[in-house]
Amino acid sequence: METIEVIEGRAPRDIDVVTFFVPPAICPTPADLRAMAQANRDVFEPPLAKVRFHCDPYFVNLRYSPVGIVSLTRYWFGLFSHRRGGLWKGLLQVELAPSQDDADASDYVNGLSCP
Repeated sequence: METIEVIEGRAPRDIDVVTFFVPPAICPTPADLRAMAQANRDVFEPPLAKVRFHCDPYFVNLRYSPVGIVSLTRYWFGLFSHRRGGLWKGLLQVELAPSQDDADASDYVNGLSCP
């Protein structure tokens, strides 16, 4: 996070979002997960999600190997924790706890098409 309005005198263009997730039950295999992402490109592909949601989404599957998860975490942290000039930026962690929002999100995910 940064105050781009103060630093550069402009409104933010988007929010970068890295989601660490466990694949939904409707996609038990990697092929199913790829098919769901392909069928819902506006959610999973950054250029399309940027237009619809004003964010750049990135995903880390928590079923990857521990080494893979650490590697991806290190990559995203390195990419998003500094400005191009090397100045530190803040990162915000939002933990999603079971709630009505969680139930609504589950209904949404389960409603996505998985060919």
